[in-house]
Amino acid sequence: MAADRSTAMPTGGRKPNWELPAISGVEVVQKAFKPQKMRNFESPLPGVPSAMSIVVTLTEPIPVRAMPPVLHVGDTILTESEAVDAEGLSLRFWMFEPDQVKAGAPITLAWMGDKPVQKKSKFAYHKPE
Repeated sequence: MAADRSTAMPTGGRKPNWELPAISGVEVVQKAFKPQKMRNFESPLPGVPSAMSIVVTLTEPIPVRAMPPVLHVGDTILTESEAVDAEGLSLRFWMFEPDQVKAGAPITLAWMGDKPVQKKSKFAYHKPE
């Protein structure tokens, strides 16, 4: 009886570069959050009248990958995000419980499920005046 046998996967090729770009700027603004309209279903996220919008400017666009980036603000992980510009150099992350984050908390970018790189961030969270 014949068996199906697959060929071996090629090895030694270049792996994708999924290194996240550096953050070159951060802007924190308090504003109302309205969930994005979705084509096929309704968003499970409610509107929030006084959320924090954290716009992160990057040195280059985020690599295309199935896993999205997240923003670590101290120990808080922000997963809700949207592109601000067509080039992909600015991302807006939403913080829905800003009172739980301490002023001065470091801001770092990581892939969802990964720990942020343990290096001193030059950007820190400050509530807008």
